[in-house]
Amino acid sequence: MPHYSNSVQFNCASNYMITLVSTGCASYLSQGLAVSTYRRQALRFHPLRNKQPESDTLQRFTWISEAYEVLKDPVLRARYDQYGEAGLKHGTPGVYTEPVKYLYHGDPYKTFQEYFGDWNPFKEFTEEMTREQMENFGRKDGRGQMKKAEPTIVKLMLTLEELYNGCIKKMTLKYTAFDKDCQTTEIKEKTLTMVIRAGFREGASLIFKEEGNQGPNVIPGDVIFVVTALEHPFFRREGINLHHTEKIHVGQALLGCVVEIPTLDKRVLHVAITNIIKPDYVKVVRGEGMPDSCNPKEKGDLYIDFDIIYPDKLTRKERIDLEAALFREGEPLQILT
Repeated sequence: MPHYSNSVQFNCASNYMITLVSTGCASYLSQGLAVSTYRRQALRFHPLRNKQPESDTLQRFTWISEAYEVLKDPVLRARYDQYGEAGLKHGTPGVYTEPVKYLYHGDPYKTFQEYFGDWNPFKEFTEEMTREQMENFGRKDGRGQMKKAEPTIVKLMLTLEELYNGCIKKMTLKYTAFDKDCQTTEIKEKTLTMVIRAGFREGASLIFKEEGNQGPNVIPGDVIFVVTALEHPFFRREGINLHHTEKIHVGQALLGCVVEIPTLDKRVLHVAITNIIKPDYVKVVRGEGMPDSCNPKEKGDLYIDFDIIYPDKLTRKERIDLEAALFREGEPLQILT
């Protein structure tokens, strides 16, 4: 990479916009236009590409780079628009408690490399590329990182049994890929294999780094599978706990019963209910909920609530028998005929 000494000083451009556009009549330059204009001017005046004396082109190259650094940055641009170059570089008394001063780092080659992703000005940046691709070639974000293609987000539909026991899933998806000539794209397919740990929760993400769509001079995007639980006919999940509603008739609610609960790992629980079951009664079975994905040996609880079914009608004899069973002597129930 060419070496540039920070000790070399240049007179700063009197007008960043005029410097970047090089027309002498620019009064306004949008942020987007500043970026695209820098691309053309940087290639035009790069000292290694220009036949003019190096001292002249290096000075121009430095001015262009400094102008670009200011005009592409919203904060610096706003200060420049309001206070001009003097206010930008020397601060603005009365506006800031301590004047904030801007100083260009002085290395136009660094600016060039951050924009193009390469210091070499002879690289074929323009051949067989669309205008939009050229504008985005090697562009980095504000943190100096190469940009990445947008992620591909896929819903991963899983049954409650799969989430309880864990499983291995394979998903085939389509993605945009470059051909061998790196100039044209095509749609390809790939199969990704996922290990679903027991206890995964809805909304959990499985990320395959850089397995997604490719783009010109950007890092391939990620593929993100988002766990989505299918509705279960018997259980509903809340965190690591399971809930189930059991239908029983009023006689079972009064006399007690044993309910059978098929589990998600194909066992059958025989749960004895010895208490009188009231409408708000909930039976808790410890350790029969969902596994904790961070510690599969730990499980939540199973909550069983009850839907009590009452008869539509009773015979006179049934009513008399109920009165004898439910009401103490001296508190008779008047039997309606």
